[in-house]
Amino acid sequence: MIEFQTKERLEEGLCDRIVEIIRLAIQEKGIAKLLLSGGGTPKELYRRLSNCELDWNSVKIGLVDERFVTIDSPFSNQKMISEILLQNSAKHATLFGMVYSIENYTENVETVNKMYEELNDADLVLLGMGADGHTASIFPGDQPSIQCVQDKSAFIRNTNAPNDPKRRITLNKPFISNAKHIFLMITGDLKRQVFIQCDPEKHPIHNFKEVISEVYFTTN
Repeated sequence: MIEFQTKERLEEGLCDRIVEIIRLAIQEKGIAKLLLSGGGTPKELYRRLSNCELDWNSVKIGLVDERFVTIDSPFSNQKMISEILLQNSAKHATLFGMVYSIENYTENVETVNKMYEELNDADLVLLGMGADGHTASIFPGDQPSIQCVQDKSAFIRNTNAPNDPKRRITLNKPFISNAKHIFLMITGDLKRQVFIQCDPEKHPIHNFKEVISEVYFTTN
């Protein structure tokens, strides 16, 4: 766990690390693939990253998870990342959403599975975590979420959140685990304690402890 005194310092340190990974991936393969989380915690990180001078034409960005809402909804992770990250120097990056058929929840996830094949084996996955120990859209007590950590192959699945919007779409454990680097970004002592002491029976984040390579944390 890499601890910072302030959230600004955390964002600075994590941004530098992501830039390093992107540059190395482009140098080695000609392309960098990122899978990013939504929510409020990483917004300023993405704003900082948008100003970094990189070959953004060679960067493909996908989502770790999404709410099944239209892309103009304030709940949309795609909307947030488009409006904050895909600006400034990063405006030429390619973003893959997770909502393509808002009329059909089942058909939509089938489409996303096909599209995200090229984002498997990503260079970086950035995870977040809720106070209930959920990560991505893998929630405690939800049967489809349980399937996400029991899967043997990389899939994207529909799951159910305990709060609205309840219908979600998420990468499963194998998809996330296939990434070269898996980072967790958390803030606040409560979340630190949840992560450290997480119960395998109650907290989905427990299933990812073995594959998370770096945890970025601040109490502020």
